[in-house]
Amino acid sequence: MKSRVLATLFGIFFLGGLVYFAGDLIANNASFFSPPGPWKRMTVYLTMNSAWTASDYPLPEVSAKEYMGVPARVREDILAGIRHFGAWSISSDTGPLSGSPELIKILVPGNFWRSPERVTLTMSSDKYGVLVEARSVSSSFHADFGATRNTILRLFHAIENQIAIHPPV
Repeated sequence: MKSRVLATLFGIFFLGGLVYFAGDLIANNASFFSPPGPWKRMTVYLTMNSAWTASDYPLPEVSAKEYMGVPARVREDILAGIRHFGAWSISSDTGPLSGSPELIKILVPGNFWRSPERVTLTMSSDKYGVLVEARSVSSSFHADFGATRNTILRLFHAIENQIAIHPPV
């Protein structure tokens, strides 16, 4: 009888863990069969708690974005894209700098599926537009199942939507 109770408890915990794991991957839009393939993606999802847009990040969809147009107008669209997420807050903004990259630091609150994150945007402008690079780090010290990757992709999507509504040309 005792072994049956233990087996039932083990099954409940295993099923609960599996549901949590699957829910986390679904909530973070994990796309297993896109390049570089499911094994590499699972390695990233199960071992990393940060994402960045430099060329050494293992997943190709997370890359720096170049937004064309007047830099001041592009900056307004970037800020509007950030404000699109009502719970997100800008903790630091260096403002437009001449000759050096501009930094915006964003706090992304957590919820049941995600830990809070710190996102840093580095914006380098020239007369043609703005190059935006991002780095997102989860406050948890364990794998985030792609949450930081998803935060960067959602932010870039919101910025692109703003630019589509108000072209900065």
